[in-house]
Amino acid sequence: MEQNKRIVWPMDEPVLRTVVTTFNAPETKLLVNVFSFPKVFYALAGLQIFVGAMSQMGRKKAFIITDKGVKELARIVEKALKGVGIETEIADDVEPEVPLHVPERIAKKIGAMNPDLIVAVGGGSVMDTAKVAWILYEVPDANLTAIDPLKPLGLRKKALLACIPTTAGTGSEATNVAVVHDETVSPPRKQGVVHPELYPDFALLDPRFIVRMPRDLTIGTALDALSHAVDCFLCRSSNPISDALAIKATKMVINYLPLVLERPSNLQLRLRTQVAALIAGAAFSNGGIGTTHALAHNIGTIFGVHHGMACGVTIPYVIKFYSEVDDKYMLLAEELGLKNNTGEILQQLVAYFKNFLRRVGAPTTLKELGVEENSFQRNLDVFTRYAVMDPTGPMAPRQPTFEEMRELIENMYYGRL
Repeated sequence: MEQNKRIVWPMDEPVLRTVVTTFNAPETKLLVNVFSFPKVFYALAGLQIFVGAMSQMGRKKAFIITDKGVKELARIVEKALKGVGIETEIADDVEPEVPLHVPERIAKKIGAMNPDLIVAVGGGSVMDTAKVAWILYEVPDANLTAIDPLKPLGLRKKALLACIPTTAGTGSEATNVAVVHDETVSPPRKQGVVHPELYPDFALLDPRFIVRMPRDLTIGTALDALSHAVDCFLCRSSNPISDALAIKATKMVINYLPLVLERPSNLQLRLRTQVAALIAGAAFSNGGIGTTHALAHNIGTIFGVHHGMACGVTIPYVIKFYSEVDDKYMLLAEELGLKNNTGEILQQLVAYFKNFLRRVGAPTTLKELGVEENSFQRNLDVFTRYAVMDPTGPMAPRQPTFEEMRELIENMYYGRL
């Protein structure tokens, strides 16, 4: 791909954004809806059951995609696959944030092996890289920046995709989205390659693969899952199935993250955070996600902040932002056991999430995230523009103007709630 040529992504087009907004309206979802989910293997025997299933399905060659940080975990998967007679090869050159040249390079390696199974072992960047490389392996002439989710893509003619997360947050093992970096603009933008065929065929959750996550990564990835769940529940594009999963995921993160931080080596608790991340991913992939990620995508790329920590900061502010046009927050408050007898329910709900962030030691403002004020002010306009343009926008219950988004961002920086 030409490095200096400006990319025009599908969701940059105002007409398509309007179509997506309309298509995801509750009235349209009453007419037609689909819910997709991978087959899930989980718990301590999950890996053995997974490789046995792959052998029974007649898989012969597996290409494993990982990064150097978790390659030892990929070696565990490799050994298990070889144990049932499946030939393997590993690529460990995934880079953070998924610059498009990386999956293009990996796709060439996949093509040289010609596997019938692709296995991603890693965090969100690894799984998203695997999805994009899978597309290019199956459809070598695919234009990643112009994939039409309404047209068949033609995956699975060569290989199936399995995702084994080594974090508990992104939910990419259960989504039809690969988040990539568009480096043709400065600062870079996060974009999504989206297609209904992009759901992994299999997801494997093994708590031993995440038990060594350090505290900050444990918090950040869990907050990513929490933002998926909360935002999805509040989105206009949600549905009853995504609502059920989103509420369950919200409660699981709130209940189990503090316990995991107290007992990080407890595999049962770790597994519960993995399940929360999976079902939160399935919820937002089928029910939509909005302004939390329109903001967090750009906090990360512009200011170099961890995506999950950026997600956590947005939650209280986005709840209040949505409340000005939609009252579904009242159902969320009810699900969380908040009563309207000790104060205004919106204030209670916002305080509930802000207090939770404090409880787990997470920042509650962009300033607390370490964003310097001079840098914030210098980048405020581009941050606002990117957030308004973000591909998640059409799913949100509120479609903000530039001025409204700018005010929201300033509120997040200075802690105005």
